[in-house]
Amino acid sequence: MKKESLLNRGLASLMHLFSLLLTFILPILVYLISKNKNKYFADHAKEGMNLHFTFFPVFLLLTFISKKWSAASTLSFALIILETILILVAAIYTLNGKKFSYPVIRYFKVNH
Repeated sequence: MKKESLLNRGLASLMHLFSLLLTFILPILVYLISKNKNKYFADHAKEGMNLHFTFFPVFLLLTFISKKWSAASTLSFALIILETILILVAAIYTLNGKKFSYPVIRYFKVNH
C-alpha cells in the first residue's frame, strides 16, 4: 500500500470528522468527486457511507419509537456516542496513515 501524503491523510481524516455533522451527505459528495481521481479518498468516503447507512436508519427507527418506548431514547443516545467514538478512531487512524474499517454492514466494497 502506497503511503499517502500528510495533506491527503489530513483531508480524509477531516472528512470522517465532519461527517459527524453532515452524516452521509459529506461521504457521498467526497465519493462522487473523487471516485475517478483519487482511490484513497474514494475508499474513505465508502467507509463513511457504510457507517452512516448502517447507523442512520437505526437512529431514525429509535427516534420514531421513542414516544412509545422510553428505552429507545437511551439507545439513540448510546448509538450517537458509539458512532462518535468510531468516527474519532477512524479519523486518528486515517491521519496516521493506518487502515481502519468501521464494524458495520458493507454496502460498498472498500479496497484498502
